[in-house]
Amino acid sequence: MFLRDLALQRSYLLYNMALERVRRGDYELARRYIEIMLKITSKANLKLPRRIKRSICRRCYIPLIPGLTLSVRIRSEGKGSRVVYKCLLCGWIRRFLIKTSKRRSVSE
Repeated sequence: MFLRDLALQRSYLLYNMALERVRRGDYELARRYIEIMLKITSKANLKLPRRIKRSICRRCYIPLIPGLTLSVRIRSEGKGSRVVYKCLLCGWIRRFLIKTSKRRSVSE
């Protein structure tokens, strides 16, 4: 249990350091921090929180910051809408479905 807690703390620390490096423009060091973070979590058999997992580019391992390394768009479609993430460095695209609530008819 102690090992998993330590690994989670280290992964948060490395993620925050990577965010800081991206804001300063040092993409290579940020990429290395993310690679180390992913190795630590895989060795400790941990799942990353959804917030962190969705904010890392899967192709180039750069932290995704809206406006700096990430473009966010909302696409309306017939049955629902999607949020589209696009990495501005490598062009990797990820889509998330926005769940819509079902409305009941007023005819009752």
